[in-house]
Amino acid sequence: MTGTRPAAATRPPTGTADRTMPDPVSRTGHAVPDPDGTTGRTATGVAVFAPPARGVCDVWLVPVRRRAEWVGLLGSEERARWRTIGAGPAADTLLTSRAAQRLVVARYLGVSPEEVTVERSCALCGAPRHGRPRVPGAAVDFSVSHTDQWLLIAVVGGADGSLVGADLDRLDPGRDADGLAALTLTPAEHAAYVQLPDPERPVAFLDAWVRKEAAMKLTGHGLSAPPAAIDVRTPLATAPGVTTWPRTALHLTALAAPPGHRAALATTAPLTRVERHTLPE
Repeated sequence: MTGTRPAAATRPPTGTADRTMPDPVSRTGHAVPDPDGTTGRTATGVAVFAPPARGVCDVWLVPVRRRAEWVGLLGSEERARWRTIGAGPAADTLLTSRAAQRLVVARYLGVSPEEVTVERSCALCGAPRHGRPRVPGAAVDFSVSHTDQWLLIAVVGGADGSLVGADLDRLDPGRDADGLAALTLTPAEHAAYVQLPDPERPVAFLDAWVRKEAAMKLTGHGLSAPPAAIDVRTPLATAPGVTTWPRTALHLTALAAPPGHRAALATTAPLTRVERHTLPE
């Protein structure tokens, strides 16, 4: 995506007081001097990024496609799964996601991507593979989301315990927005939703949905927390009926996304700036 800018989000979900972060200056992940964020270069010449300061989130957008040169970045289990899936969108998504996570995190650690080990154990139930991704000991926290076209990786500085959740979703004309809204919105959210003209409802639903997903990814709940119990009408995600919901504030930010997509971030620290990056193609 180097050289392009995603389209700005047009409006927050119905009833929200949130705002979309201004579209910041894009920076590439190429090995070039960058006085605004890099701290040096690895032995292979790749720029090393400092962990984002508190209130700053780095957002990496990567097109989903097959890249043969990235296969070597997969772990043995990932490579076996990738081969089992075969050619097609699912395999391209797996390859792009797992390889890009290592490529991005390596830039903050100052190591090669092959040295990055991503843990995915669930903090709530202990299962080894469906928890929020993290790199033990790293001074960054990150979250991953994708469609069949784009991968989004959001990174915040994690030394102070800051966390991030991100969600990206594609507008689908065939999606039953009204039916899904009835199942996943809180009563207050749904009351505002049904007042909207029909043409506005698909975007309004998706805006609310990506905010809920971002919050659930930050907390590690995933869909174990009922989406209809999470209120995202304000800049804070709240879930009074979910006993395991964190007591700390979860701040929501609408994020500019590629055309035909919607995106949002949830963070434990309120954001003042979003910085965009791309990986070399």
